[in-house]
Amino acid sequence: MAAIAKNNRGTASTTTAFAVSTVVPAAAHPLGSEPTEIASNINYHAQYNPHFSPFKFEPEQAFYATAESVRDRLIKQWNETYLHFHKADPKQTYYLSMEYLQGRALTNAVGNLDIIDAYAGALNQLGHELEDVVEQEKDAALGNGGLGRLASCFLDSMATLNLPAWGYGLRYKYGLFKQRITREGQEEIAEDWLEKFSPWEVVRHDIVFPVRFFGRVEVKPDGSRQWVEGEVVQALAYDVPIPGYRTKNTISLRLWEAKASSEDFNLFQFNDGQYESASQLHYRAQQICAILYPGDATESGKLLRLKQQFFLCSASLQDIIFRFKERRNGKGSWQWSEFPSKVAVQLNDTHPTLAIPELIRLLMDDEGLGWDEAWDVTARTIAYTNHTVLPEALEKWSQSVMWKLLPRHMEIIAEIDKRFIAIIHSTHNNLESKLPSMQILDNNLQKPVVRMANLCVVSSHTVRGQSFEI
Repeated sequence: MAAIAKNNRGTASTTTAFAVSTVVPAAAHPLGSEPTEIASNINYHAQYNPHFSPFKFEPEQAFYATAESVRDRLIKQWNETYLHFHKADPKQTYYLSMEYLQGRALTNAVGNLDIIDAYAGALNQLGHELEDVVEQEKDAALGNGGLGRLASCFLDSMATLNLPAWGYGLRYKYGLFKQRITREGQEEIAEDWLEKFSPWEVVRHDIVFPVRFFGRVEVKPDGSRQWVEGEVVQALAYDVPIPGYRTKNTISLRLWEAKASSEDFNLFQFNDGQYESASQLHYRAQQICAILYPGDATESGKLLRLKQQFFLCSASLQDIIFRFKERRNGKGSWQWSEFPSKVAVQLNDTHPTLAIPELIRLLMDDEGLGWDEAWDVTARTIAYTNHTVLPEALEKWSQSVMWKLLPRHMEIIAEIDKRFIAIIHSTHNNLESKLPSMQILDNNLQKPVVRMANLCVVSSHTVRGQSFEI
């Protein structure tokens, strides 16, 4: 409908104001296929899942209501896909990546579900154009460039090919940055993609795992080792549906958010006026998923970036192990040697490298396996995608920072390195001259580091590149 408004010159101008439709009935049709049914379902979400003023239905409000309407259809396929794979129990791929560059989910969803025309017609009945509505969506700020786009393409392809697969990443609140051009030049500001909310996310309040940092290694009377004390944050799961192209398969991208528990809030300090001290653990937890690739010029920056990487690996592996056990439940006895026949973990670049020592730690310290069995399971489970062979682009972490943040994992990495060196000496002595560049730990006295790519190559059953395979 038309409305008269005053422009900044004080003269009247005609603008278009959008209101929630009173002509199209607000009725739930989650699987409606006709434009009239879809229009009713969109209007239902606008009125009964209200996120805005009840009298407005401008393009932004239309986007959220439309996205929720499409999500109705996705959730049905999503649940059916999960149930099918839960019963069939196939070998499942788990893709770990620090980045995903998805693009606009609404455009992707209506295209993959082959419902573009139906939704265009429905929105016309509500006074909107589909092209205008999809423009309202903010890109999910989960990635930056080629690495993230490749990860998202892999997920789309696996969903389209009906493959049992999940993606794992982090739910960055502010992304990497958003560019703004001012008179002074380029300015980088925080992304605002979550300033309102994402209509595609489904928070899983029942999927929470503890992730530990710092602390020390305790030796038990039986000789086993345990990582204790330190700082523990909670990893909360948010799931995003990834529909295949013209298939009923819809897989998950599970994003982790870091938070502290209510027990970590010091009520006594807060009431005593020590507000920052009272909530310092909550503040440190929020830092973990604040932005993609925090600056690492300082030690605190290095610790935060390493925290991010380990947080992704630990939460994801705990979830994978939980699902492996869940699918074994009620099927008689099973062995950990079966794990690699049901689980494939693919590392996208070196960022998730810590999945290697973390899986060994979980198997040894939590599940009671010995070194040989834990190593065998890990090496047959993990595969690695390499994106560059340039030395300056391969991740290396300071050993002192690693010992400080992840003492148990440094013990495990040192053991892997020691055994790798022994294998070279005993079975490949023609490579001994190359050991200084091949071994995982570079013990240079001035700057001892952990070579993450070397750890991946030594510990993975397959190393893939964009144009080669090792």
